[in-house]
Amino acid sequence: MKTNLTYSDDVLYVNVEGNLNKKGVSSLQKKMYSVISEYGIQDIVIDIKGTSKIDKTAFYDMLDDYDSRYGGNLKIMEK
Repeated sequence: MKTNLTYSDDVLYVNVEGNLNKKGVSSLQKKMYSVISEYGIQDIVIDIKGTSKIDKTAFYDMLDDYDSRYGGNLKIMEK
């Protein structure tokens, strides 16, 4: 799994490629939360179009957790 985080125009863009399994989701969550907490980012776009496999249960659990912790504006770009 490869992730790329980019901050531009007050939006955090998260690009994910490869196999996003449960461990990958956990790693992605740690990276995102670290940046979000440090910089107070409210707008996030997660692009998962480049993923080959995705653990949807783990991924959507992470989104629910994000919503309950931060409640920001989150957009998912899917295939």
